[in-house]
Amino acid sequence: MSWVRSKLSPRRLALAALLLVGAASAAANVLVVRSSGPSAKSYPPGRSLPDNARIALRAGDTLVLLDARGTRTFRGPGTFSPSQAVRAATRTVQAADGRRARIGAVRNAGIVPASPTTIWHVDVTQGGTMCVADAANVMLWRPEASAATSVTISGPGGASRSAAWPAGSATLAWPADLPISDGAVYQLRQDGVAVPTRVTFKTLPSVPTDIQGVADALIRSQCHEQLDLLVATAPTQ
Repeated sequence: MSWVRSKLSPRRLALAALLLVGAASAAANVLVVRSSGPSAKSYPPGRSLPDNARIALRAGDTLVLLDARGTRTFRGPGTFSPSQAVRAATRTVQAADGRRARIGAVRNAGIVPASPTTIWHVDVTQGGTMCVADAANVMLWRPEASAATSVTISGPGGASRSAAWPAGSATLAWPADLPISDGAVYQLRQDGVAVPTRVTFKTLPSVPTDIQGVADALIRSQCHEQLDLLVATAPTQ
């Protein structure tokens, strides 16, 4: 069966636009996106903290916070505040490399090799839970596009669709006649790959307009791979 090509180009929501949204709203909170160590239970991913919060970390603690400007990483022991310099021997990890989070389609700066250029693309080599912002316009992505292949998608109720994936094309439109259902599991099998990839889709009720909103939605839906890509490509402060 043939697939219908998506007539919509990938979203090109550069992080700069999201920063403008964040600045305009003057958000005073930061979002915990990663935590590990003895104090991790006190700072679970998804927790919102005031920008002037006092954060006491113990030895072995690592905390990654996200706001409209990007991420900040704190490592214990020490007392920290998102809006102030660290009041301890340790400090935040800083970098001015001009990175932009891959919320929309942005160029690959070599930060995360062999990764989709947008968090909304479905990596056919990675299983797990995948959040989709627009279930009617989903794109498949593969890390190696030099050779032609084929892919077969099996969905709920025995529905199945197959199509050729041309050489040189990293992306392929999801079949229009195989709707994506929230919470449903789909199997993606590539030609020559013995074990299919299993993906569970979570459809978002709306597309968040800022980077913190996107991260929060991914955390709540347990879309870990997308969150990792978002955090890895966001600017660090």
